[in-house]
Amino acid sequence: MTPLRGRQREIDLITAAMDSAHRGDGRLLAVTGGIGTGKTALLRRLPALAVRRGLRALTAGCAPQEQDFPFGVVSQLLDPLPGCRALELVPGPDRFAELLSFVAEYSADKPLLILVDDLQWADPPSLRWLGALAKRLPDLRATMVVGVQEGGPGADAPPVQALMERATSFLHLAPLTVETVGELVADHLGRPGTPEQIASSHRASGGNPLFLTAALTALAPGGPPPGHPSFAPETRLVALRERLTVALRSQPAPVRRLARALAVLDEDAGLEPAGHLAELDTAGSEEAARSLRRLGLLTDGPAPRFVHPSVREAAEESMTAAEHDDMRLRAAQLLYSGGHPAERAAAQLLAVPSCHEGWAVDVLRAAATAARRRGAPQEAARYLRRALLGSTPSGTDRAALLLDLEASERDTDPQAALRHLSQALLLLPAPRRALAAARTPPFLLGSCPPPVIDTVAAVAADLGDPDGLTGIERQAALRLEARLRHIAVAGPGEIGRCAERLRALGSTPPVHTAAERELVTVLLHGATVTQQMAAADVAFQANRVLQHEPAAPSHVHTALPHLCGVLVAAESLEAIGPWLMIAGERARREGAPVPRAVIATELAHFQLARGRLQEARAHAQEALELGMTEWATLSSMAALVMVTVHSRDTRLARRLLSRHRETADHDFRPSPLQLLRGSIAAGEGDWATALEYVLDWGRSAERADWRNPALVPWRTWAAGLQHRLGRTQRALDLADEEYERAVAWGTPVAMGRAQRVRGAATAGERGIELLRESAALLGGSVNAMEAARTELLLGRRLLAAGRNAEGEVRLRRAREQAVTCGVQWIAERASRELADPAGSRTPAVVAALTRSERRVAGLAAHGLPNKDIAERLEVSSRAVEKHLTSAYRKLRVAGRSELAVFSLLLPDPAAD
Repeated sequence: MTPLRGRQREIDLITAAMDSAHRGDGRLLAVTGGIGTGKTALLRRLPALAVRRGLRALTAGCAPQEQDFPFGVVSQLLDPLPGCRALELVPGPDRFAELLSFVAEYSADKPLLILVDDLQWADPPSLRWLGALAKRLPDLRATMVVGVQEGGPGADAPPVQALMERATSFLHLAPLTVETVGELVADHLGRPGTPEQIASSHRASGGNPLFLTAALTALAPGGPPPGHPSFAPETRLVALRERLTVALRSQPAPVRRLARALAVLDEDAGLEPAGHLAELDTAGSEEAARSLRRLGLLTDGPAPRFVHPSVREAAEESMTAAEHDDMRLRAAQLLYSGGHPAERAAAQLLAVPSCHEGWAVDVLRAAATAARRRGAPQEAARYLRRALLGSTPSGTDRAALLLDLEASERDTDPQAALRHLSQALLLLPAPRRALAAARTPPFLLGSCPPPVIDTVAAVAADLGDPDGLTGIERQAALRLEARLRHIAVAGPGEIGRCAERLRALGSTPPVHTAAERELVTVLLHGATVTQQMAAADVAFQANRVLQHEPAAPSHVHTALPHLCGVLVAAESLEAIGPWLMIAGERARREGAPVPRAVIATELAHFQLARGRLQEARAHAQEALELGMTEWATLSSMAALVMVTVHSRDTRLARRLLSRHRETADHDFRPSPLQLLRGSIAAGEGDWATALEYVLDWGRSAERADWRNPALVPWRTWAAGLQHRLGRTQRALDLADEEYERAVAWGTPVAMGRAQRVRGAATAGERGIELLRESAALLGGSVNAMEAARTELLLGRRLLAAGRNAEGEVRLRRAREQAVTCGVQWIAERASRELADPAGSRTPAVVAALTRSERRVAGLAAHGLPNKDIAERLEVSSRAVEKHLTSAYRKLRVAGRSELAVFSLLLPDPAAD
């Protein structure tokens, strides 16, 4: 037989009483405890112990459904004795003496152990007879053990208490100790449990054997301990809940109502509110709480707390659906009117299917306000969505709810926020509609349905010219102008008017209010894109805006994210970097995903402008992990596209492509999708296809007046691809145009990048000089990656020209810069060149080429253009481009200018 853990003291006392029965010293012992304390389990072990000690066990179990059966308990005890039919011998209470004498005579022959469990349910005649037997026990060879469930109905009845008063020992079953729980865990697992398993099992059960059994039932070897999130549902077994539900339903009405009230209210509410909800006065509440504690369902202490989650579940299951809803509604009213936090009352309303009471909407709005203040916008949104269910379908009250909901959702679910803001605009009167429309996040406005954009435009038109307005109307008009200019609603020509509007604001445009700063930022962005201002002037005005703008996460819902792009294009990074880091740190503390993602994108743009590709990729990855692709338009993720292109990450490019459709926005900006497709094609070595995508983006950019090479250097990329395909003149034409625009803009990176492509496409000494000019420009610039790229190309050209010493110096510099800024491919190429300089190349390097590739590469290395090569070999120009592309990849060169290194190892045209 499995030992009964943790009850050895009680067993010792009972066995001592059995031994005293042999000496004619009968005793009465009372075993008491609440539900699940192991009272019945203990009593069931006693008959076997009695047999081993020479006693005969007489047992009876009482049940509430048998209380109307007279002498039912006596019959269970005595009928098994030979020659005794209790009900026949005792037709009425006046024959008690005969049965008592029968027990006395039988015990004289053999000692008896008389066990009665759940004495509180015994029928009244049996209780009286047991009381009479208890009086005679001291003179009998018998031990009586009765079990009483504390707090159960009938436990305090006078006959039960009278019998209990004659007990020589009261055995109250206390909770199991941690050591005992450890033994039971080991019994269940077949091995000692871990300290975590033991501690959590004890904590989850409170030492109650019934709850511990439920916990151990779900505790699998190697599985999570009780209390673990993945474990908790398994501990609440159906059988346990059913037993507790039955126990609660058997209690008096006040006890049932208090248990249900405690289940509905949270554990910190206290006894007084629970009593009010249960419709009990103070005395009734205290008495009902005592009953629940004696049952073992409430913990000891001033606050009424259930000992196990299953008790709460049982109390809830004991209610019908209608009772449950009614109690939840009354709880919400009680908590709110009693001055408790609004969120406690709102939690009750969330559990009710519907409620159209006006006070309920007030409670939910107050709870949403409290949730936002403590930094829980998602909880606030839950309350407000529930409030919408109970509000009227139209009117300003519903519009106010929708605006509150938008404010709660904008940091976590911007698409839902925009949808609710759009709905509110249709319900608001004209004056309030303008203020609401001005809240539209610019980075989402482009993806709005056309009717919403039309509504915003109509509101702006109704307000009129901001210069003729004052107060909040002027601020709203300025914000609306900024948003409409942001998406260029009037067409692609609208963006060209930004510089004119900015000049109209004066040499130092006002930036004292948030609305003024938004408008100036959008105008600066337009002037930068169209290149209608010089970089120095743009940088001056943008830094003025930044000086007045707090570094707050909330800036992501305005036009201010454009400021980062403007300062990056102007190569003015001193102030924007620290500003973004402060805003990003605040966003991380607040934990809102949307501000964190947008700021991560801005930081990626900032780090890319510094040439810190590794840091830029880390920020881009953070933005993606925060789910930015789920709600942001691709235009608002332009920085992520640029990081993808510069890092040559085809996997990331495909991921971004898969998340966005061809027409993501309603504005006229060129789609970054073409750049992503071109990046993928270039990564696969398909230079011709990559070129088509880049040129297509460039044509779109020109149509949209996107002229600035500092934003997206598409001509530089296209020129490089043309050069790879052997179209040198086309490459030079594009590079010359890029350089001319870069000089007009006036930033070293834009000029140095264009000059590098010109040098790469130019053969001989002139090409090297152009590369030297590029290195000089980029060496003192903010972008270390662009400087490393020029140093790499210049070093390779110098080695090809036989200037090994200077070439190796340039290559080492390229490698150091690449390592610093985390551009692995540059560092690897520089290392390969240093390990295998041009003078040590062997014919084995060329052996990987096919016969056709060798012939085409040889002709190109000796200066023949693609058209002449095609005519000479009688093949198409496309075939020449294909063979050259493959040769470049195998020889690890960037284009024709570097192919000259292999001229002595490739076929000479004169030999054909």
